[in-house]
Amino acid sequence: MKIVVNRKPASPIIAAVIVSVALAGCGKHSSTPATEQLQKSFDKADAAIKQEIVQANAAFQSGDYTRALQVMDKVVQSHPVDEAQKQAVDALIIQTRQAVQQNPKLNTPELYKATADLMLRAHGEN
Repeated sequence: MKIVVNRKPASPIIAAVIVSVALAGCGKHSSTPATEQLQKSFDKADAAIKQEIVQANAAFQSGDYTRALQVMDKVVQSHPVDEAQKQAVDALIIQTRQAVQQNPKLNTPELYKATADLMLRAHGEN
């Protein structure tokens, strides 16, 4: 008895799985919910601020969390932030904390200071 397998329908499925796995493997270079929220919340900002948001997102996506938070601290110092932007900053901080929980070696005094400075500037003293 000979079994015949129709390979044509499986090809698009296999291709989709391969693409999905490849994209998942490149997760550090793709946007995250926090970086997407940050980008969106600053869509109406001037060009200089938008460029700093791009820099912060790039640093965050490359795993340089301290640099990302420092850039955002600079943005918050130079630009009044609205509630949506504060929430986007909070999302960035939360994702940074999650990364530290997964990799405690990321927890440095510089990262702690950058986080504390950004929270204070974004929300004031409470």
